Amino acid sequence: MIKIYKEYIKKYLKNLNIDDIKKYAYKQNEHLSNEEATIIYNHIIKYQNELLNKNTNSFSILKQNLRKDLFNKIVQLYNEYNKYI
Repeated sequence: MIKIYKEYIKKYLKNLNIDDIKKYAYKQNEHLSNEEATIIYNHIIKYQNELLNKNTNSFSILKQNLRKDLFNKIVQLYNEYNKYI
C-alpha cells in the first residue's frame, strides 16, 4: 500500500507548481514570499526521491535558506505526513 502512495505522490509532483506551494502555505496560515515559495518548490522537486524514502538529509540545505519558523513548520508537516509514505 505504501508503494501506491509513493507513486501517487510522484504523479502529483509532476504537476506541482509554485502557486500550489503558496496556496497550501496560505491554508496553513503561512504567507510566503515568491522567493520562499520558489526555494521550497525547487527543494521538493530536486529531493523528492530522498524525501519519499524518508531521507531528510536535504533539510540542512533548506534550513539555510528559509526563516527559522518556516523551516520548523515544514519539518512539522513532513513529520505529520510521512507516516503515509
